[in-house]
Amino acid sequence: MVVPPPRPLMFFLVVGFSASIFALVMVPQMQVVIGQFPDTHWWGLDADLVLQATRRFLDGQSAYSDPSYVYTPLSVLLAVPATLVQREYVLVAYALLKVILAAAIALWLSRGSWIAVLLVLTFLPLINDVAPGNFMVPITAAMALSTFGQERRRSGIALGFIAAAVPKPLLAPYFVWLVVHRRRTAEGAVITAVAATLVAALVAGPSMYLEWFHNLSQGSRFMWAWPGNVGVSAYLPGLTVPIEILVMALSMLVVARTHENRSLAWVLAAGILVAPYAGPLAALPLLLTLPILRPWPRLYVIAALQPLAAWTVALAGLLAMLLTPLFVVAREEDGTISEEPSPTLKAGELAMPMDARGAVADLVGTGSSTATPRAR
Repeated sequence: MVVPPPRPLMFFLVVGFSASIFALVMVPQMQVVIGQFPDTHWWGLDADLVLQATRRFLDGQSAYSDPSYVYTPLSVLLAVPATLVQREYVLVAYALLKVILAAAIALWLSRGSWIAVLLVLTFLPLINDVAPGNFMVPITAAMALSTFGQERRRSGIALGFIAAAVPKPLLAPYFVWLVVHRRRTAEGAVITAVAATLVAALVAGPSMYLEWFHNLSQGSRFMWAWPGNVGVSAYLPGLTVPIEILVMALSMLVVARTHENRSLAWVLAAGILVAPYAGPLAALPLLLTLPILRPWPRLYVIAALQPLAAWTVALAGLLAMLLTPLFVVAREEDGTISEEPSPTLKAGELAMPMDARGAVADLVGTGSSTATPRAR
C-alpha cells in the first residue's frame, strides 16, 4: 500500500482538525471537571472508589460491601498510605502524576520530541482517564516499558504489579503477544503478579479475594449499564461474549502467524473489543502503535482517533484493528524504512516517532522517509 507523503496544506488541515476536536470536546470536559471539583460524581471517581474501599477495610468492614467495586485486594492495600492525606489532595496529586507519567513516556519513545508530548497530552482518552481518576495511564505506561524496553524480566515488573492490582480484560490479547514475542518480559510480569497477589492474600486474607471474585462475577450488570460505556456491550449486548471469544481466537492466530509489529498493532486494538465494557479511555493504549507506524500516518492516526474515541471507542478499536497494520513499519534497511517483515527486528528497535531532529520534516512531508535512531 503506497501512499504519497502529506503536503504542507494537508498537514495544517489535520492539525486544525485535531485542534478543533480538542476545543469542542476536551475543553468542555475540562470545564465540567473544574466546575464539579471536588465532587467525585465525575472528578476522581474511580480513584475515590479505591479510597472508600480502603477506608472500609481499615474500619474493619468489608472492602467489597459496595458491589460495584471490582479491583483486587492488592489495590486496597496499596491505597492505605493515601488514606492518611485529605482526599482532595490525593486525587489532585494522582491526576498530576499521570500527566507527568504520560509526558515522560512520550518523551522517551519519541526521543525527546515535545511535539509528541503535545499530541499525547491533547489526546481525548487521556483526559478521560486523568479526570475520573482511572488507571489506564499507568497501565499504558507499563505496557510501553514491556513493549519497547529491553527484553528482560525487570521490564515486565511494572506491568505485572499493576495488572495484579487493577486487572483489565483489555490486557488479555496483549499478554498473548507478550508471551510470544517478549518471553522474558512476560515471565517478569507473571512472576511479579503472582508474588504481589500472594503477599496481598497473606496480608488481607484469602477470604478477601473470595469477596473480590464474587463482586467480579456480578459486576457485568453494573458495567454494561454504565452511562459512559461506549464499547461493544453498549451496542450488541447479546453478542458481547461471542465477539470477545472470536476476537481472542483471532488474536492468537494473528500473533502466531504475522510479524510481531503487525500483531502488536492488532492486539492493542483487539483489547478494546474483548473488554466487557469500555469508555473513551480504553483507546489510550492505541498510542503505542505510533512508534511502529510509518512516519506520515502518525499525526493522522491521532487526528482520526480523537472523534472516534469520543463517539464510540468500539468503532475506534475496530478500525484500528483493521487499518493500523497496513501502516506498520516492519523493517529498517540502510537507514530507509521498508514494508517487508523481518522476524529478527524487535519493536523496541524501531524508528521512534517524531524525534527532535526530524519531527517537522516527518510531519509536513518535506523530509525523506529515513528512520530515526533505534530506541535501544
